[in-house]
Amino acid sequence: MKTLDILRQSHLALHLIPITIRELIGLGHSPANVYIFENDQYILSIKKGAFIDQKVLKEHIEKGHSSVFVKEEERQDLIDVQQEHLRVITRSFSMGDSKENARKQLNLLSLNLRYLFEEPTNDETLNLQHQSLKILFNFLYKNSKYHEEIYHQYIKQGHHYIFAQPFLSSLFLIGILKIAHVYSQKDVENLFIASYFKDIGMSAIPLEKYDQEELSIKDKQILSKHPETSVRILKGRIPLTPNYFDVIKYHHSFSLLKRDLGTQLSVSDNMRIIGFETVMVNICDIIAAMISPRPYREAESLYDALKLVRDIISPEYPNEFKIIVNYFRNFFTVEL
Repeated sequence: MKTLDILRQSHLALHLIPITIRELIGLGHSPANVYIFENDQYILSIKKGAFIDQKVLKEHIEKGHSSVFVKEEERQDLIDVQQEHLRVITRSFSMGDSKENARKQLNLLSLNLRYLFEEPTNDETLNLQHQSLKILFNFLYKNSKYHEEIYHQYIKQGHHYIFAQPFLSSLFLIGILKIAHVYSQKDVENLFIASYFKDIGMSAIPLEKYDQEELSIKDKQILSKHPETSVRILKGRIPLTPNYFDVIKYHHSFSLLKRDLGTQLSVSDNMRIIGFETVMVNICDIIAAMISPRPYREAESLYDALKLVRDIISPEYPNEFKIIVNYFRNFFTVEL
């Protein structure tokens, strides 16, 4: 490579930041110049304003370019376009095929959650996420018969588990609370919102660290405090009462992190005080995590997930455990 080319590449590298290629899927025209890194150099793949050929994106994915690059100053242009798409689908949710709208909205919600993780103090991003979730919840609450189909469609979208986990666990939560027949629709909505946002405090750790099987001691300490961080980020910014913020604060009382560290999982005194709602938020989170793959492990079986849940809660909540088992028995019509 010539000296001038090397200088140009070095200058370009200083101004480029990675994005996931899925942020370009579904866009008509590119709001930014898009580069790939190939043969030890950055190559312009899509010019700003050019039509985005989905076949080209597929070819990039097949070649291993799951991440592409844009100039840092153009990153916000891309975010603005995706957020506007989320606003449009949210406003027009009741028009057309609601299941298809839910699929599209879920994809955009997961992208927007990534933006929220990047800037958790951004009120506009948080408010957009919250308002869109309320519309989605109303559909999900009234259409339990579509939950399994939506679940499988969403899994196929392939979002990073940090951004997929909040929805998956919250979807399970809706179904279980509905068949319990003791919660009003508003109660379930508030618990759905609390469940979805409960892990926003995990944004304190860089995303790439969640692909590692082992975190440093410092990162584990930060992660163990993420429920309190979530409360600090959210309190006064989304309309939840103190009881629901307590659910967020205590939802990590028995977690997969404790299991991985060899700590005994049991219902703590705090959980007895806070109540079964907090237990259920945590249980749905554990099941969704166990039956979903991670970069460092394969997915575990639903049977193993329910076995762990039995060990955790059945001594304190035997009847509720039966509800959980019956729910999942009816939820999955195909073997996981």
